[in-house]
Amino acid sequence: MRLRKQQERNAARRTVVIILSVLLILILTSAFGSSAYGYSYYQQQQPRMERYANEQLPQMTRIYDRNNTLLYQAYDSNSKVGNGGRRLAVRYQDIPMVMQDAMTAIEDKNFWSNAGIDPLAIIRAGASSYGGASTITQQLIKNLTGDKDPSFNRKLNEAAMAIGLTQQFPKQKILELYFNVAPFGSQDAGVEIAAQDLFGLTSTCQPDQPCAPAISQLEYDQKTKKNDPLLGLARASLLAGIPNSPVSFDPTLGPTNKAAALARQKLVLQAMFTQGKYVDGKPLTNAMVKEAEALTAKMTFTPPKSIKLAPGFVDYVINQVETALGNGDANAGVNAFVTGGLNIQTTLDLNLNNYTQAAIQRHLYQADYQKTEGYTVVLKDNNNVNNGAVVVEDAKNGEILSMIGSANYYSSDRTVTGFFNAAVGARPPGSTFKPFDYATAFQMGWNPGIDLRDDRTYFPNGAQAGSAVPLTDDQADSMPTVYAPYDYQHTYQHKTLPIRLGWANSYNVPAIRAMQYAGVGNVLNTVKRLGITFGNTDGLGGLSWAIGSKDVSLLQMVGGYQAFANGGKRVAPQTVLNIWDNAGNVVYHYNEQKPPSSRVFSPQVAYQVTSVLTDEPSRAYEFTGDHDLSFADVDRNCAVSAVCDHQVAAKTGTTDSFRDNWTIGYTPDVVVGTWVGNSDNSPMNNVIGITGAAPIWHSVMERSMGWCNYSAQTQVNPTSDPSIDATDGIPCGNISLPFSKHPQYKFTVPSGLKVGMPAGLPGDAGVPDIMLNSN
Repeated sequence: MRLRKQQERNAARRTVVIILSVLLILILTSAFGSSAYGYSYYQQQQPRMERYANEQLPQMTRIYDRNNTLLYQAYDSNSKVGNGGRRLAVRYQDIPMVMQDAMTAIEDKNFWSNAGIDPLAIIRAGASSYGGASTITQQLIKNLTGDKDPSFNRKLNEAAMAIGLTQQFPKQKILELYFNVAPFGSQDAGVEIAAQDLFGLTSTCQPDQPCAPAISQLEYDQKTKKNDPLLGLARASLLAGIPNSPVSFDPTLGPTNKAAALARQKLVLQAMFTQGKYVDGKPLTNAMVKEAEALTAKMTFTPPKSIKLAPGFVDYVINQVETALGNGDANAGVNAFVTGGLNIQTTLDLNLNNYTQAAIQRHLYQADYQKTEGYTVVLKDNNNVNNGAVVVEDAKNGEILSMIGSANYYSSDRTVTGFFNAAVGARPPGSTFKPFDYATAFQMGWNPGIDLRDDRTYFPNGAQAGSAVPLTDDQADSMPTVYAPYDYQHTYQHKTLPIRLGWANSYNVPAIRAMQYAGVGNVLNTVKRLGITFGNTDGLGGLSWAIGSKDVSLLQMVGGYQAFANGGKRVAPQTVLNIWDNAGNVVYHYNEQKPPSSRVFSPQVAYQVTSVLTDEPSRAYEFTGDHDLSFADVDRNCAVSAVCDHQVAAKTGTTDSFRDNWTIGYTPDVVVGTWVGNSDNSPMNNVIGITGAAPIWHSVMERSMGWCNYSAQTQVNPTSDPSIDATDGIPCGNISLPFSKHPQYKFTVPSGLKVGMPAGLPGDAGVPDIMLNSN
């Protein structure tokens, strides 16, 4: 009796559902066809429908390196439009017919002929009590609006909009939108990302042409490199089953979910078989169904992993692009960045960046031979050197080829603080700032042969005339209006030296005298024209910043040296080559062949600077036995001559209390800058630029020029001198840079220069040097 009563209740419930369904159909037909309500409602929703139809959907933004290797994907996980998540929109013509057939077979077999709703489906669903009456068009409306309310009013509105959408847009457009907004997994919005995640297919995007999506390659077998229609059927039928329950049927979530997805796939294949679908021009058979099921059963599925390669550089690019999209306000540009579907091709070479990261860790965290000391240590353990940063820039067009902001991006050690990008954070540059003092003085008539005294000197630094002169170093240190800089290890020469020697050996007093001669304001103007700003501007009226006491970022310092490498013409650092959307529309392009530039120095002044910075013999007093600032391991003559066949210009810097080590240098093709230290500003233990930053700089510079562990691999110019023959032990990788095919190994000497004696300024040395030819 209980069973009979339950059957009667079920029959009554079905009868009610059928009656309500028929009433709904009549109401919809009446309301939309003739009533003011239906027309008014659709008119209100029409702008939104048109916006959806015009593909203004949230899409992922992707960042690539210069060789189109994917570095990062950004997306809006909270979007209320079209399901938040990872999405790339595809065009109808890129969706294979087998995918279309699989989707319509299981979700809406009368899709191509119905009016947006299917009355018979509603009646069948009501009679069976299983639901499932929504057409693809109705599901599209629900996904676009994000309205999941199960009420009668929502269903009524949804059906009205589905009818209106069908009258306004072709079926192809509706199906295209559906494939782009339906959830095809727990994290995937749209079929394209699902095709990438589940099957390892990839999209190809180039400027000026629409992306070639992964979904268009459903038949492609990555193993055989051939198309297989049955493989396409297997993949399409699996995908088509997922939107019904995106989480339950997501095969990446474990064995239970995979089993459920395969069971759902069977229903899809059976529906395709029953409805007489074709595959590769042939009617679908039971044998084809079984083979497709078997192919899918063998597949393995893993959850999608987030990707973030070159993370410090990627963070920097994101901030730049968001700032541009927000008209100068990065916060205002965030939404446009994560939803804009942009493809950003950067200047970075990922392989070089990986090598650079490895070089920092190799030289800081592993045993390294100290050439100036003659023994081997681990800098991290023995000298408290924990962090490092590197920037590599193309000298001719300003492109950033590598940017490492820390020794380990994911380190929480306070001495590293990996997420903080030390390449763009400001630190005192020490003696690497001196070239700007001398270059300014050269522009005003000086040259490398000018003689300057190197003595303990007390600069008034704002003191009034007649102020007492300190009698001891302790007195000088306690008098704030008197500036008395030390040299490293207090090695004053107490004699007159030409600028070349004083500069090459990094004596402080001659550099300050150069700033005094050129004028503080003129030096400041020079560095501003080079794009250098100071993190701390206090004290710029004094002289201490002549030797690098004020904070400057490594990126800006490398940009300043770029002008010397480029014959005096500055090109601002550049991180992005192209930006385009998924339809191929280019929104930004950087002209590498004609980069915007401004002249800061004459070619003659730039070369005078370069002639000093390439002079390895002149550095001998300070760096005897250490040739990391030259290419002596490639060309042994470079250890004893500044005019060897493989020239490189370089300068080191060390700040007070050994808190910062720098090395920056360049060839005619590339500029490399290196910083080492500790993020918590704790001092290193007796480490100077040539022993801390220079070994990293040397490895990265030579790798940028196309060499790697050069002398060990080729045994060119072998020598027992470890300062020349020592190798790096860093995996080389495959690196090809814009100048790799035709690198320039020597600096071009511009016209208008001569070698002569400094007129009117006789000194103890009396050594002729490069000067302007006044004839």
